[in-house]
Amino acid sequence: MNQRRFFSQLGVLTLSVMVVIYLFNQAFGEQAAQEFSLVSVGFFTLLSAGVYFMAAKAAISKDKNAFTRLIMGLTFAKLILTLILVIAYHRLAHPRSLFFIIPFFLIYMAYTVFETMYLTKLGKIEAR
Repeated sequence: MNQRRFFSQLGVLTLSVMVVIYLFNQAFGEQAAQEFSLVSVGFFTLLSAGVYFMAAKAAISKDKNAFTRLIMGLTFAKLILTLILVIAYHRLAHPRSLFFIIPFFLIYMAYTVFETMYLTKLGKIEAR
């Protein structure tokens, strides 16, 4: 997957997620959930871009295990970072309910599916 295609697909995903989350929060949520959702979209967009650049480099590495090690490490790091993000929001914003978790989970799932799709394509690249 080349960079142009990756970033165009990431842009489409980001806009789509923002529209869906906006409509979801307008129908069911509160303002605080909307703000956290926007922060979450930004977080996962930047994270996906960073993962793409690191994975693209590891995919063409002569070390056959570099890509696998990177993906395992990034999966763990993503879990820790998302946990920190949710806990920090909960402690700093003191939301009235735990509703903010629902749009966050939808965002997390959308970006995780996207990440899995492009990492699968990158994993098929032959080392140079």
